[in-house]
Amino acid sequence: MRPPRPRCRPRTAANFRALGAALSLAALGSGCGTPDAGGPYRIGATLEVGAAPHGIRFSPDGDTAWVALSGEGRIAVVDLAAMSRADPASPSVVARWEAGTTPLDLIRVDDGWLVSQFRDSTLIKLDAEGRTVPGAVWDVGAGPSLFTPGTVRGESWITTEFSDRLWVVDTRAGAPLAFHSTGDRPYPADVMWDGSYAFVPNLDAGTVSVIDLLNRETDAELEVCPGPPGGALTPGELTYIVACGGSDELAFVNTASFEITGRIAEGLGPRPFSVVVPGESRYALVNNAGGNTVSVVDLGSREVVQRIEVGEQPIVLREHPDGERVFVANEVSGTLVELVPTAPAAETSAGSPEATEGAPNEVVVLGMIHSGHETSEIFSLGVVRDLVREIVPDYWLTEIPPNRWDRAWAEFQSAGTVQEPRVRRFPEYMEGLFPLTRELEFEVIPTAGWTEPMSDFRAAYLDAYSRDPARAAGWAEYQAAAEASAEALAAGAADDPRWIHTDAYDDAYDIRMRTYARLFDAELGPGGWGAINASHWANIERALDRHRGEGVRFLLTYGAGHKGPFLRELRRRDDIVLLDVAPFLDRIADPGP
Repeated sequence: MRPPRPRCRPRTAANFRALGAALSLAALGSGCGTPDAGGPYRIGATLEVGAAPHGIRFSPDGDTAWVALSGEGRIAVVDLAAMSRADPASPSVVARWEAGTTPLDLIRVDDGWLVSQFRDSTLIKLDAEGRTVPGAVWDVGAGPSLFTPGTVRGESWITTEFSDRLWVVDTRAGAPLAFHSTGDRPYPADVMWDGSYAFVPNLDAGTVSVIDLLNRETDAELEVCPGPPGGALTPGELTYIVACGGSDELAFVNTASFEITGRIAEGLGPRPFSVVVPGESRYALVNNAGGNTVSVVDLGSREVVQRIEVGEQPIVLREHPDGERVFVANEVSGTLVELVPTAPAAETSAGSPEATEGAPNEVVVLGMIHSGHETSEIFSLGVVRDLVREIVPDYWLTEIPPNRWDRAWAEFQSAGTVQEPRVRRFPEYMEGLFPLTRELEFEVIPTAGWTEPMSDFRAAYLDAYSRDPARAAGWAEYQAAAEASAEALAAGAADDPRWIHTDAYDDAYDIRMRTYARLFDAELGPGGWGAINASHWANIERALDRHRGEGVRFLLTYGAGHKGPFLRELRRRDDIVLLDVAPFLDRIADPGP
C-alpha cells in the first residue's frame, strides 16, 4: 500500500489558468500544498497515534476510533473527545491492542473484529476487548488491504492486492465467505447501497473492475488511467470517482453506462490515492499520498477548490459517522488528523429550520400503467400529456434512475429521441415527458432506486422459486394472493385513471404485494418489495427536503403499484399538500369554453 516518495512540482500561474478565477494560486498553494484557511474544510485536531496508521473505524456514536497501526502490529483505541480537547491530562489513545504483524484495516463483526494482515495473507479475529481469538485465522491470498467503508445486509468486502481477489466477508458470522476475481493488483473497492455493484480499481492493470455482486459476474473492465489505487461513489451513486495515482488526476465514471464523463488534474497534489465524499456533501476529499495534502473537489463544478496540508503521506481517509467530518491517517507522520467543515452541513441543508419556513409544497401522484398507455383510450398517452398540462408542475419526480438521466437527456437534446435502454421502457416519458419539455417549464428529477443487477437477480430468484418443489406451497400461496388481488382490482377497469387513483385500488394491489414481501423480501434483498420502495422513496424524500418551504408543485409518476406506499409516506409529512388527481381529470374531460 505504500506509494512512491513525494513528487512535488513547482506551481505557476500558467498551470492554473484553465480553472478560471475561482481557483487562484493563493487558494491552491505550492506544489507540496499550503494550508488554506478559507476553504470548505479546516483542520480540527491532530494526534500522534503510532507507526504507519492505515484503516480507521468508528463506534456508532462516533466517540471512539480504532486505528490500524501497520508499523507496530497494533490497534490504537482513540477517545475522539479527548483528541479534540488536546488535554495532556486526558490521554487520547486509551488502549493499544496487539493485532498481528501488519494490520492494515479492521472491521467490526458481531462478536469482535476482523483485522487484515497485509504481509501474512490472512484475516485474524479479535474479540470485543481486543484479544486475539485462537484459531480464528483465514488465508485469503496475498496482500489483504482495506475493507469497504460500510456494510450492506451484514456483508463487507476486502481486496487482496497480490492475489487479484475481492472477498465477501460475513460480518455476522465474522468470516470471509467467497471471492470474485478482479484485475491485476486490486486496491480497495466501493460498493453501491444495495450491494449490486462493486467498483474495484486495479493498480497495475490501469482498470476498474465492475462486479455484479448479486449475480456473481464481472460486467465490465474499464480502462481508466495509469495506476488507480482508490475511488468512491458520489451521493446518489451517479458517479464513481477514480483516483489516478499514476497520472495525478481524477476520472469520473457513470455507474450505469460505465463511460468516463470527465477528468480533472489541475489542483491535485502528487499521487492521488483515494476518495471520500462525506454524507450528502457537495465536496469530495482526495488524499495526495505522494506528498502531504488533501485536495477538496467541488463535485458540481468538478474543480479543486482547496488543498490542506495534513501530514506526510496521507494514506487513508475515512468519513466520521456524523456525515461531516473526515479523518486522515498519515503513514509517515504517524498522525491522525481531523478535518472539519467550515460550514457544517446541518446549517445549510434543505432540512434545516431556516429551510422549513415558507409556503408548503404541493404534490400530485400519478400512477402509471406504462405500456398500457399505448393501447388505452381512457388513459392514453394523450391523456397523460393533458394531465401534465393541467397540473403544471415545477418539478417532475420520475421513475428514472439518476445515473441514467444525463445520457437520456443528452440524447434527446442532440437527436430528438432517446436510446438509453431503461428510459425507453417508459412510454409516459418517451411520448410524454420529453416532448413536454419543449412546451412547459419544469425540472426533471430522476428518483428511481432500480439497478440492473437487482432486476436480473430478482427475475432469476422468482423463476427458481416457482420451479422448486420444496417451495411449492409458498408459490401456491403467492399465486392465490395474486388471484385475490386481481379479483379486487377488477372492481374497476384496469386502465381507468379514476379507479387507479383511489385508496381502494391501492388496497387491492397490496393484497398480492403483502404476501410477496412476506415470502420473498428476506432473500431478495434489494429486489424485495419493501427494499425497492424504500430506495425509491429515499430519492423522492431527498428532493422534497431540498425544496422544502418553496411553495412549488411536484408531480410524482411511478408505476401504479408504487402509488400506495408513496402516499403513505407523503401523508406523514407536514410540509406538503397532497392534491387529488380527480379535479385534473375533470378539467381535461370538460375543458370548458
